[in-house]
Amino acid sequence: MTVTTQRRRQSQLTPSVQRRQHISKQIQAVPSSNVAPSLKASLVGGFGILILMLIGLIPPPENLPFVSLAFLVVPGFLVVCLATGLLAGIFAGEAVTNSHEGGKLGWMAGFWAGIFGGIVAMFLAAIGLLMENFGLNVASQFSTDLGSLGLSAGAIALTGRVVGALVVYGIIGSLVSGLLSSIGGMLYPKLTH
Repeated sequence: MTVTTQRRRQSQLTPSVQRRQHISKQIQAVPSSNVAPSLKASLVGGFGILILMLIGLIPPPENLPFVSLAFLVVPGFLVVCLATGLLAGIFAGEAVTNSHEGGKLGWMAGFWAGIFGGIVAMFLAAIGLLMENFGLNVASQFSTDLGSLGLSAGAIALTGRVVGALVVYGIIGSLVSGLLSSIGGMLYPKLTH
């Protein structure tokens, strides 16, 4: 009787043990992490975003006030982000077999490139090259009572510029860059197969 009971227990445990073994085999079959190709591509993409930010700082000609922003920076940002996603796929090589995997790689690469761009934007805002009017508008919103607390209008403007750059370029820019780069990553398997 004990032998029969042990066999029943073994037969009941066998499917769960088999499921665990099957799951562990699937986990082992997953290719190694694709973080390195995404980080390599994000460095290239971040450098491209840096170049575009520096181009955006060039004052436009008097008769064409939005030429540098409209004709260079915005399309350049689209191209850099799509190329970052494609580059992540190229660096991953054979590990990318479908659009879903390419999209994940592209998202990661674009997001980190956007973070790099946000850090550069915060630095440029801190030295006063970016979002100058935004900082002045933030400082004008506060009353003069802050002078009694030891805060000057310049310190408030600096804080406003840096926080504004963090939100606009760091957070929103990272999300937009990740989205556009994921599109580039999804295109990679379609172009190579």
